[in-house]
Amino acid sequence: MDDRFTKFSKLYFLVFLLFLSVPVAFSLVMSVFYGFSKLISSRPVDVIFELVVITIPAAVFSSAYYIFSKRTKTHPSAVVRVTSQIVFWVGIGCSIAVLVVSIIDYFKSGYHNITDYISFSLAFLAGNVAALFLIAILQALTTKKEEDWMEKRNRLSR
Repeated sequence: MDDRFTKFSKLYFLVFLLFLSVPVAFSLVMSVFYGFSKLISSRPVDVIFELVVITIPAAVFSSAYYIFSKRTKTHPSAVVRVTSQIVFWVGIGCSIAVLVVSIIDYFKSGYHNITDYISFSLAFLAGNVAALFLIAILQALTTKKEEDWMEKRNRLSR
């Protein structure tokens, strides 16, 4: 009988600890989130976050132009290669200029709405997407057609 009492006592104790641990764990998680939110809701962190958000479009387009510029160096057509390089470097220059203007505007006016910055203007975003799209089409039209798997299989089977 004593053995069963010990087993049931341990079981009751474990169930009690389980039910006690759920609210304790929940309160610990909530306190960690509360402390983390107090940590990150300070003015310097807000400024850093706003600056990161302002720099995202210029950084993305500059990176895209740089990557495509590196890939364009081996394009077979010299005219397309030079045209693409000019468009890419003008795009990188415009992205850097827009980034500088947006950061200066942030520190002068401190807008909290992203539509007030030139890096989120429709002209900047659509112009960059259109330039990348047009150069991609131009390069695709001047590159010889790749052989697909069926043509390759037919060529190798002959």
